[in-house]
This record gives sequence, structure tokens and C-alpha cells, in this order.
Amino acid sequence: MINHNIEEGMVMDYRKITNASDTSESPGSIELYYLVSTTSIINSIIDASSQMLDQLLPSDYITIGTRIELSHEKPTLVGETINLRIKVVRVENAKVFLEFEGTDPVGVFCRGKYERHIVNKGRLMESAYRRFPATHKMP
Repeated sequence: MINHNIEEGMVMDYRKITNASDTSESPGSIELYYLVSTTSIINSIIDASSQMLDQLLPSDYITIGTRIELSHEKPTLVGETINLRIKVVRVENAKVFLEFEGTDPVGVFCRGKYERHIVNKGRLMESAYRRFPATHKMP
């Protein structure tokens, strides 16, 4: 069992002023370039969760995302400040179960669930390199 300080009930607020890099770069309607993309929201959830959890682990461990459920309910204009409230709802051995809700100045725009696993950094990289032995060598 991994010795960590992650506890059920922990909450973190992640604030961000959105900008042009938070729009979708995929082809589509030019009007969508003024809206915060779902991809950007997912990236922010990953960033916020990593910031919240990884500092509570021994230095040779990190958390990695394994499952996300996101409901992107309302549009947010680029330039607005968003807040993602991340909450640890359950910890089972090396699994951390999170819930999140995103708000902008008008109200809730997204919500969902996120599962992260605590892993040893070295073993994670070894596993990745073992999957591709013909094309990559372990550094």
C-alpha cells in the first residue's frame, strides 16, 4: 500500500482566465472560436487534479487519469474566468475518485466525475517502453 496524504472530502478550487488557447483548433464554424472548448475544460481538470493530488504523494509516485465523465452543459465565452471545484469523494487503495463542477460568472457550465490512479513513475515508464520494444529504448 502506498503511503499518501490524499483524503476523502478534500476540495480544491482551480481558477483560470480563459484565452485564445482555450478554443477549439479543430475545423468547424468560426463562431465556435469564441467559446471555451470541451478539450480545454478536460485539460484544465487534468491540470487541477494533478496539482491537487501529486503534491500529497511520495516523490517517486504520481497520479494518472484513467476515466473521465464530463457533461459540458453551457457555453462560456473566451476571456471569462472559470472555476473548477475538484472534490475527492472516495479513495480505494491506489484509486482516487473525484467529482468536479465548473462555474463561470453566470453559473454552472460543466460537471462530472474523474478517476485517477496512484502509480510509481519508474514502473509506469518501464511498462510503456515494454509495450514498444522494437521502436523505443528505455533512457
